[in-house]
Amino acid sequence: MKNLKMSIAVMLLMAVSPGFGQEKAKMSHDHSKMDMDEMQMTPEFNDDNLAKSYAHYEQIKIALVGSNSNDVKVGATMLSNSLKSVEGSEAASNAVKDIESGLDLKTQRIAFSALSDEMAVLIAGNLKAGMIYKDYCPMALGGGAYWLSSEKEIQNPYFGDKMLKCGSVKEIIK
Repeated sequence: MKNLKMSIAVMLLMAVSPGFGQEKAKMSHDHSKMDMDEMQMTPEFNDDNLAKSYAHYEQIKIALVGSNSNDVKVGATMLSNSLKSVEGSEAASNAVKDIESGLDLKTQRIAFSALSDEMAVLIAGNLKAGMIYKDYCPMALGGGAYWLSSEKEIQNPYFGDKMLKCGSVKEIIK
């Protein structure tokens, strides 16, 4: 009877402590068996200006995933301003101007493809730590298109919620 009361008390304590099971799982999780791709590392850049520009690129991507044309324009304006401080960013600057002037999501997504290609060129060789995934959707824009992501999980900016998971990682930039 005493053991039954003790068991009930422990179960009640666990039910009242919502994080108990999660904390126990964290304590028993062995990170040594994870490969580096599983451990998401935030990319760190050699150039702070490029880091800011990449953050604005990500903002545009997220807005495209959410199919929010106004947020795409806001992110594009911010990226355009930050690229002015990044050496060798002329082609990316031209591509982001096309996003800023885009009247609809279709036009913005077409320009985003060119921007993604140019951002990949800027980022290559400029990461201090972490990685960036170069994702690809074969159905995007009628012939396939790439985009960059700090997350391994696919979130397609070309189709938004219509085909959110369409695509795959084609390259890892380190």
